[in-house]
Amino acid sequence: MPVPERPQPSPAGHEPRTLVSRSPVSRARQAQCQPAPGELHRRPRKIVFADELRPRAPPYAEKPPKVLGPRPNPVPDYELKYPPVSSRRDRSRYAAVFQDQYGEFLELQREVGATQAKLRQLEALLMSLPPPRSQEEAHVAARVWREFEKKRADPGFLDKQARCHYLKSKLRHIKAQIRKFDDQGDSDSEGSVYF
Repeated sequence: MPVPERPQPSPAGHEPRTLVSRSPVSRARQAQCQPAPGELHRRPRKIVFADELRPRAPPYAEKPPKVLGPRPNPVPDYELKYPPVSSRRDRSRYAAVFQDQYGEFLELQREVGATQAKLRQLEALLMSLPPPRSQEEAHVAARVWREFEKKRADPGFLDKQARCHYLKSKLRHIKAQIRKFDDQGDSDSEGSVYF
């Protein structure tokens, strides 16, 4: 009985010896990567038992559908923390909080204002650029615009901007509460008659 020939390692640059015929028909079949006839029907079937399935979540565990309607605006924390002033002691406490946070607000306002001015200036400069004349100029302009948008959406800048807006609203609220108390005090003293 003849022994089949094994492929031998070939020296560099030579095609390895194979037992597969290199006819045009077999090459076309390999190139198309199509399975041999009848191979499609030979897939093994997988049998899954009920105890292998993942348990379904009970209906109550499902999340309720999201409501897409407008949400009511939540009351800012400072409106709850600083109700109308009712005494001189409350007034002095509110004034101390105002003085304490006013410095932080001014510093943040300067930083945010300077950054916004630079961003507006850069945006105006970018808008005034002539249209790109080459593909390379278009790529450079696109990269500069991406960097500009990245600076505008910088989380540090956005946090400072949000904190500045929050402090402005909080200080405005505290100041209004103090002013209401002072106005009530003035009207009480003018309208009172002492005997």
